[in-house]
Amino acid sequence: MNQQPYAPTPGTYRPSYAAQTSSIPLNEEQKLYSTLQERELHEALAEVYSIIVTLDMLEKAYLRDAVPAHEYTPACLRLIAQYNMNLKNEAVAESFGDIDSFKAKYGMHHPNATARLKVGVPATVEHAIESSHARAMASPAAAEQSSGSGGISAKAVAEATGNFITTMDGLKLNFKAKDQLHPLLGDLVMSLNKVTSEDFEGRGKLVQWLITLNGMKANEELSDGQTRDFLFDLNQAYNAFVKILE
Repeated sequence: MNQQPYAPTPGTYRPSYAAQTSSIPLNEEQKLYSTLQERELHEALAEVYSIIVTLDMLEKAYLRDAVPAHEYTPACLRLIAQYNMNLKNEAVAESFGDIDSFKAKYGMHHPNATARLKVGVPATVEHAIESSHARAMASPAAAEQSSGSGGISAKAVAEATGNFITTMDGLKLNFKAKDQLHPLLGDLVMSLNKVTSEDFEGRGKLVQWLITLNGMKANEELSDGQTRDFLFDLNQAYNAFVKILE
């Protein structure tokens, strides 16, 4: 009985070079797009990719105290706004999907940026870290505007009160969509941080509503029940806010 050789010999094996050849010329530049629309789509997705990477670095720097709160907050807000603006384009949003699928597609990790984008607000807003005292120390102009009672700025109090009223009026006028309510509530939470870092009753619920709105699509709306709950929480938070000023 003849034993067959373990490895193929030149007489028994011929590689298929046809299967290894490619119709793509390797010495020519290959374009990812063929139309202007495709080019704009790829540029927008590249911008989103860079925002995620940059935001992750910013979050890590803030966690390590390498970036102070008064510098971190506006930089984080700007990156989140750029991220949301890119995804307002329907073609970009459709190709993007969601942040988890986008990261999986391009082999990204970046957990800090992912968490921040899902929340939709800086850590200083989410946890009320940046106190009015710290901001006054960082900005002499802000210190000059402070009143004599506890260093609270009268201008900041008026701004926060006005934002409370504006947001409640928006709900009463049947504002239900994300693109209607998210900017109003975002301005309100930011203005509250300028007054106090105290975690007063109802503030946490406002942040949760901000997170809820951030997770919605631009044209998605709150239900009637959610609208009533939101208005109730706003009233509760406003009453608690007034108490801490007394």
